[in-house]
Amino acid sequence: MDRVLLFKIVLAPLLVAAVTLAGRKWGPAVAGWLLGLPLTSGPVLLFLALEQGPQFASQAARAGLLGLLAWAAFTVAYAYACVKLSWWKSALLGWLAYFVVAALLLPITLGAVAWFLVVCLALAVILLVFPPGAPHQETVEEAKNELWWRMGSATVILLVLTGLARVLGPTASGILTMFPAYTTILAVFTHRQQSLAAVTVLKGVTTGLFTPAVFCVTLALTLPHLAWGMAFSLALLGALLVQAFSLLHLKRSGAKQSNASSL
Repeated sequence: MDRVLLFKIVLAPLLVAAVTLAGRKWGPAVAGWLLGLPLTSGPVLLFLALEQGPQFASQAARAGLLGLLAWAAFTVAYAYACVKLSWWKSALLGWLAYFVVAALLLPITLGAVAWFLVVCLALAVILLVFPPGAPHQETVEEAKNELWWRMGSATVILLVLTGLARVLGPTASGILTMFPAYTTILAVFTHRQQSLAAVTVLKGVTTGLFTPAVFCVTLALTLPHLAWGMAFSLALLGALLVQAFSLLHLKRSGAKQSNASSL
């Protein structure tokens, strides 16, 4: 088997499994927040840089910022839908929101920095209008099923996107790196147990989206000028710093919610 193909098959599911187990230890809200790490987009953009060249990957990273807006559209649409609808109807509405927003953004041309600012503003507004959620404890069986689904979907997404990159082009490839596959799995498994807990998870996901935004804008700006190893190192460093700050925000929000519920 080709070494690059083997690396693709192994890398994504291992990353997802590690983050899933870590998130499980600290609860579903933190698990949702951990999905903000570039678990799919990072490996996909890495292989695009290696196979299609840094310029292609830079354009795909810029398009990834557009994909983040579509991803956020999914989270807020699912959050409002799951309060009254079943999990499969909520998922369909969330996917519809994702593809509608992605289609609307596809023809718009902006620079990476401008898209980054738009994404940050949109995420801040979406977090303000999120419906209230509730805590949730997953069952053991739910946890096992979710882990395997996440690992399997990670492998499929990585293989499909890198395989079709030439046909799709950098913009469509970049947007699709942000398809909320893991988010859907996490939201559905949580929703089947408790709908309001799914809202909490999705808010955690949305809070974590600032991280891939920094990751993508850094790659878009640095890949044309630096070696790919340096560009990805800088992007990962920036992403981890933002992820740490978003965790503080998530903890403060959780503390405020707990105080409010105890009054």
